[in-house]
Amino acid sequence: MGRAVKVDLMNTRLQRRARPPVGTEPTAASGRFAAFGNRNFRLYFIGQTISSIGSWAQSLAVTWLVLELTNRSDQLGIALALQFLPMLLLGAPAGVLADRLDNRRVLLATSSASGVLALAFGIVVSTGHATIWWIYALTFLLGLVLAVERPTMQAILFQLVGRDLLSNAVAANGTINSVSRLIGPAIAGGLIATVGVTVGFYINAASYLVVIAALFALRRSELINRPMIGNSKGKLREGFAYVRSHPDVARPLVVMSIVGAIALNFPTTFPSMVRFGFSRGAGSVGAAMSVSAIGSILGGIYIAGIKPDARRTLAIALTGFGAACVALGVMPSYWSFVAMSIVLGFASASFQSVNTIAVQQATEPSMQGRVMALHQTALFGSTPIGALLMGWVIHVTSPRLPFLLGGMSALLCAAYVSGRRSHRLVPAAA
Repeated sequence: MGRAVKVDLMNTRLQRRARPPVGTEPTAASGRFAAFGNRNFRLYFIGQTISSIGSWAQSLAVTWLVLELTNRSDQLGIALALQFLPMLLLGAPAGVLADRLDNRRVLLATSSASGVLALAFGIVVSTGHATIWWIYALTFLLGLVLAVERPTMQAILFQLVGRDLLSNAVAANGTINSVSRLIGPAIAGGLIATVGVTVGFYINAASYLVVIAALFALRRSELINRPMIGNSKGKLREGFAYVRSHPDVARPLVVMSIVGAIALNFPTTFPSMVRFGFSRGAGSVGAAMSVSAIGSILGGIYIAGIKPDARRTLAIALTGFGAACVALGVMPSYWSFVAMSIVLGFASASFQSVNTIAVQQATEPSMQGRVMALHQTALFGSTPIGALLMGWVIHVTSPRLPFLLGGMSALLCAAYVSGRRSHRLVPAAA
């Protein structure tokens, strides 16, 4: 009897040490913050959060630099369009790289390149050589790096936590942008008003040192295996064919393309509204964007604690986001605009998290890189169209109109999602 117990204990220990196959990882602790029980995810989260704070500081610096040089919202739209144009053109091929190459090494390379570009931006501005054409060139080069980085950042989440905690990790990962938007613009806005615009670029350059250190510190032995593709041709076509044949993957991609192009243009619409609608400066722009991040953080935390339904929850999130956009567009004063931006932040973060979860849960592990590249293309690749369009709309009409148009697009997408029946084609792991 005692021998049998010893054998059972030995088998149990061996099973604990064994590396689980893809898609059958042991169920981790449940809870709103369950993904943070994973050491690799904690390191990744910290590194990306600090890096994102720097990115938001640089984003506000670029925004204010363009407005100071040109005093035109349409020129700001062009700068943003150039930054995200590579995602539209190269996002899908970059997904093939995410399914073919070591995701950690790719992120090390892209983080290093982004840090160098941020440093170059700071040098150009601090030496007095900043022109709109320098801004266009450097933002386009940054966009080339982002086109490779974005799908890889999404694909590595499966390797960090596995399928059981994937939805929790996606929602928690979504708060990175929210937390950094709370801190980055507030710091940059104050420093721009007191020290000058150059400091935003140097803050961003330094932040990449932290994310590089975090990536080096990941324990590769604890990363979950994800099937990688070979060098054979046709992998990109295979990704498009996969999306076409899986309605639960295609539906949120369509929604993200529409809402991304029309509604998710806050780097253009927020600064334009504050400057041209309320006649305020850089500090007020940073404050408005930071306050909206409070709602985004709450939205990310809320979604991390639920198991969203691919159709119903997405429709609800779209409805809330659409209503918040419309409400923001009719706010009569700066402070009412700031207060409503908290609601908008909550609704926006909820929609984006639910949309991402819907795509990742319906996608097989071997297709994660290519499908998430299409998702990031839908989100960021739509920005060149939206930034140009909304920058022009603001210039010829009013900074309020883009919020109203964005709200209507979200409400129409909510009706589209509600009218479509969900078909779950990739079952969750037991």
